[in-house]
Amino acid sequence: MDRVRLARDGQDVSHVVRLVQALTAAIGGPQAVDAAHTGAQVARLMQSPSGVVYVSAGGFIAGEVSGTIINPVPIAFEHGWFATDRNGIRLLNAFEAWAKRMGCTGCKLSTGPTHSAAAKILERRGYKPAELAWFR
Repeated sequence: MDRVRLARDGQDVSHVVRLVQALTAAIGGPQAVDAAHTGAQVARLMQSPSGVVYVSAGGFIAGEVSGTIINPVPIAFEHGWFATDRNGIRLLNAFEAWAKRMGCTGCKLSTGPTHSAAAKILERRGYKPAELAWFR
């Protein structure tokens, strides 16, 4: 699997769970990964008409479409994005193209608090910081 494609089966769910564990370790995530819950959420996104999961050999991006409390206009919300291979940009391209097809007016993506490489990629693509998440 060296290309980016839609996730399609249980093997892909397991692949994304492993990558979520790696993502959490890489950013020093504040929550432990509950693999069963993560797998169920990935499977839900794969089945949902408003969700999507793309995978590559060493990466994934998952999200869904929703309005916000501010405005009902659809936005694509990324729930996880991580790549250990060279497909990070391709995953992002696929997510943005999907969001456009879904009629979204924007995409909301996150980075780890000190993950400057991902932030630089997003800034080069025209993303701007909109909020800062805090966890206790």
